[in-house]
Amino acid sequence: MKTMKVLVTGHKGFIGTQVYADLKESGLSVNGLDLGDPFPSESYDFIVHLAARTLIRKSLEKPYEYYEDNMGLSMKLIEKARIDGSVMIFPTSGSVMEATNPYSLSKKQIVEWLNLYSKLFGTVSYILKFYNVYGPTSRKGAVYLFSKAAVDGSTAIIYGDGSHRRDFIHVRDVSRIILNTIMGRYTERELEVGTGTGTSVLELLRKIESITGRKISTELKPYILPEAEDLHAARPLLDSFIPIDEGIKEVVRAVQTS
Repeated sequence: MKTMKVLVTGHKGFIGTQVYADLKESGLSVNGLDLGDPFPSESYDFIVHLAARTLIRKSLEKPYEYYEDNMGLSMKLIEKARIDGSVMIFPTSGSVMEATNPYSLSKKQIVEWLNLYSKLFGTVSYILKFYNVYGPTSRKGAVYLFSKAAVDGSTAIIYGDGSHRRDFIHVRDVSRIILNTIMGRYTERELEVGTGTGTSVLELLRKIESITGRKISTELKPYILPEAEDLHAARPLLDSFIPIDEGIKEVVRAVQTS
């Protein structure tokens, strides 16, 4: 039986590192593409396109760079997938239904291009709507920032009043879902990559305080952009997920040893 060939872009990043390692361990033939690498000439069965600029606040400071990096590389890969007959797996975000910044607009437009290529050329793509991905090697996001504040005594910034709920999913569960997608275990082409459980920012803070045994100093700031009050997956894809308390403990241990 032919071994499937997979290209993982952004394979040196937080999510990409986990996905790249897990796909290799599963027996697939996996190559990576990251900053400074030449664009690949060989063909692949799947392209898992994780490479992107992702910080919303930075996108407001450098809108053109976000357009150039996110849209430019994506279009090269979409066209490569059309020519080679590759299946594209592309992560968007649970918060980009209405684009409010250059980052979310780039994600939304790439999805539109993927859908257009599907209609015009019959290319196959899976759109994975990522919610709040966290894990021990991340250096951004609420789980990491609150854990760091608990460990080093710094102040945690909370945007809004902390009541907004988010779906926190461990990076290993994200990787499992991507592997399942490659293995053909999902029939739908748009998939929600979340646990289905919402946790408020204040609830997350209290969990981290309980696990570390330390009170976290906080500062409330207004939203930089409009935020939805509740974002979580309606149809989770796994039967079980890494419990958030277990995941927080991993992140805290990583912060303590960094």
